[in-house]
Amino acid sequence: MTAEIGVGRILRHALVAAGALLVAAGSGTPPARAQLGSKIAGVQLEDSAGVAHTLDEYAGKIVVLAFWSFKCPVALGHAPHIGALVEKYGKRGIVVLGINSNTNESALEIKRNAANLNLPFPVFQDRDGVLADKVGATHAPSVFILDRSGVLRYRGALDNNKRPGESGRTAFAEEAVEALLEGRAPAVAESKEVGCTLKRRPF
Repeated sequence: MTAEIGVGRILRHALVAAGALLVAAGSGTPPARAQLGSKIAGVQLEDSAGVAHTLDEYAGKIVVLAFWSFKCPVALGHAPHIGALVEKYGKRGIVVLGINSNTNESALEIKRNAANLNLPFPVFQDRDGVLADKVGATHAPSVFILDRSGVLRYRGALDNNKRPGESGRTAFAEEAVEALLEGRAPAVAESKEVGCTLKRRPF
């Protein structure tokens, strides 16, 4: 009888432990985001034609990752400012990539909306949210800037305006790009993300 009780206790403890592991796996905290100064590599994205790309393709270039949503009015309102980055810095070798990590926007929707809006930058699909997890993106249109070595040097808002057109604009992303072009660290390396939360699968 004593042995049976002991076995029963062991089984109960095992079941509790297993349940705890399942809970942690299904609703635990998101993966730890990369720290500023960390290299961001080994991430695969898909373009509108379903062709796979990696960030390694842009080695040697400063890359602006603009997390995007066609269903977010804040992101849509900031499209001209992101487009201005392309116009101003594209000829200087700066790459601007829209990144869609939302589960409620299909590849076809992304392709059609990008074409309809005639965006001056491509929008890649981060199908499983791997890049969003890696850099810690939570909102659209948040911006993450990598230097020529693929190292994360800025993360946060495009600027300090909650709505496009507000006065007193401080262009965080533009200032960060200028700093990196000059070979120095951005004066403001991190700011609070604004916009709509990315629609992600639960962890």
